[in-house]
Amino acid sequence: MSRVQSFLSKSFYSMVMLLLFFTCTSKEESSEEVSDSESEVAVQERMMVETGVQKLGSWVQFWKSIEPGFNPAAFNFERNEIFEELEWPEENYIVSESPFFPYLLANPEGGGFVDIYSYKVFVPTEGKPGFQPDSEVIYFKSNGMRERLLFIGPSGGFEDAVWVSPTHLLVAGFFEEEDGITPKLWLIDTVNKKYSIFKNPLHSTIYQKEGYLKQKLRNLEF
Repeated sequence: MSRVQSFLSKSFYSMVMLLLFFTCTSKEESSEEVSDSESEVAVQERMMVETGVQKLGSWVQFWKSIEPGFNPAAFNFERNEIFEELEWPEENYIVSESPFFPYLLANPEGGGFVDIYSYKVFVPTEGKPGFQPDSEVIYFKSNGMRERLLFIGPSGGFEDAVWVSPTHLLVAGFFEEEDGITPKLWLIDTVNKKYSIFKNPLHSTIYQKEGYLKQKLRNLEF
């Protein structure tokens, strides 16, 4: 091999190694940026959950009255979920005469109202109110659209909720597992159409699924 060929071969090798170095470095920096971003989001969500739980005093106290060992500070992140955007034109039908009107949750910036009870609880024209097996969280937006934020079958339920920011709603409830009924939290990002679920280590075998709703909805005679 001539000196020129040897020189070109070494130069090409050096360029390849240099390119690989910068590529790997770029990937590492990109990975670190994603990791930092995810970590920052996790911290923000944790703070919103802690703030929200503090505002759900009646829900916390109800759980403690059933299970004295319930620790509202023991919620841990379980998983993220993306929900399908499901909305249609419909004005808020829960008016002042409705028994659910006092429980509408107004968006802090006037973006509409959230309802978590009217789907679960039915009020007949005659007789006592009762409960449907499923539950949902509905957002009546100020633009005249109705959006479903959460839905759950008979294995779970939504009991209370609070806005923790103009774009984030914290829903408190329960889920029935093999070991019993456990408290759950759903932190909904209404803008990015996703929610984070937070679980509690407590499992109860004596918790009544409709117990909190009967206490919360005092204007209804169950």
